[in-house]
Amino acid sequence: MRRRCFAFTAALALWMGCYAQDIFQYRPLPGTYSNLSAAGQYATEAAALAGAAYDLTKALPAGYVRDGSVDYTAALQNAINTNKTVKMPNFPVLINDNGLQLKSNSIVIFQPNSSLVLQSSNKPKYAMLKLLNVQNVKVYNPVLVGDRDHHSGNGGEWGMGIDIRSSDNINIYHPQVSKCWGDGIYVGQAEKSKPNTNVNIYYANVDNNRRNGITIGSVKGLKLIRPVASNTSGTLPMAGIDIEPNSSAEQVDDVLIDNPVTFNNAKYGIVVGLGRLPGPDQKQVNITISKHVDDGSASAFWMGGMDGKYTPADKPLAGNIQVIDPVWKNNSMPFKSARNYDFAPRCRFKNISIQKPGSNNELDKLKKAQANKKNLEIE
Repeated sequence: MRRRCFAFTAALALWMGCYAQDIFQYRPLPGTYSNLSAAGQYATEAAALAGAAYDLTKALPAGYVRDGSVDYTAALQNAINTNKTVKMPNFPVLINDNGLQLKSNSIVIFQPNSSLVLQSSNKPKYAMLKLLNVQNVKVYNPVLVGDRDHHSGNGGEWGMGIDIRSSDNINIYHPQVSKCWGDGIYVGQAEKSKPNTNVNIYYANVDNNRRNGITIGSVKGLKLIRPVASNTSGTLPMAGIDIEPNSSAEQVDDVLIDNPVTFNNAKYGIVVGLGRLPGPDQKQVNITISKHVDDGSASAFWMGGMDGKYTPADKPLAGNIQVIDPVWKNNSMPFKSARNYDFAPRCRFKNISIQKPGSNNELDKLKKAQANKKNLEIE
């Protein structure tokens, strides 16, 4: 079998060496990496839609509070169920770990001071904003704050902020998700269902989440435009953006990640881990990651998970992975990989910039180690 792009040799492993993760320290995001000003266009669009939207404040009980201290989950959910276009109260609202389930053909608008704050939970798994088997949903400027600072349980790692599963034609504009017990945003597949299709997430800000900033598990057609994923720490993988399907029943194809910034994540900036995806049906995997900037994550980029135990019936993945113009700064180990990736698709790295002392020498070693490997281009 031909070696694939992930077939990195012992020489590369020696080059990368071993490293110990320093004690994680939260660092505020530098203003140079912020996407807030560019995301302002969605505030204007949301304001135009808000005029005709049902104000969920009307659904709250008499004498409601405006400080996010009283749980209004049931009142909000009842109104979401019966209205097509809604706007959140223009102040923080407490919800419990049942979360809010959105419906098909709906629009949800967060006003300038709107936010959903999660009540302390002891559950290993929750989702604050759920899109499950729905179609044609738009969410503008959601602000979600999870419970990692006051979570009352010890188990699990699946407390999600925005959870999108087996849904179609989903547009999320400028989500800001922080402090979740698991991932800020999860794009995956419901059990015994199908992949998401046509999901677009613009100008996401995910910060201080425990497992991953954004996880891409199962989708056919994803645009992730100018996301910023920072300060992910707590439980593995601890990645800013993690592309990692759970089984061969899932799919990761037609994915564009444009101008992502990953900053100060405890383990990884971006992970591409496709080890569970190969199966008897050959899968297409086409991923383009353009102009990735990582600053200060332990490793800027990790490619791996293709050295599993496969049967003769399992087929290597087809397609192409392109990583174009990445800039990796201030990393203990700019690039990390596992041992054997014969089942991976073709891969191309173009114009890598490693910015740390000795970076030119490190890049030369990487290119030399991969010079004779088929299906891998490092330019």
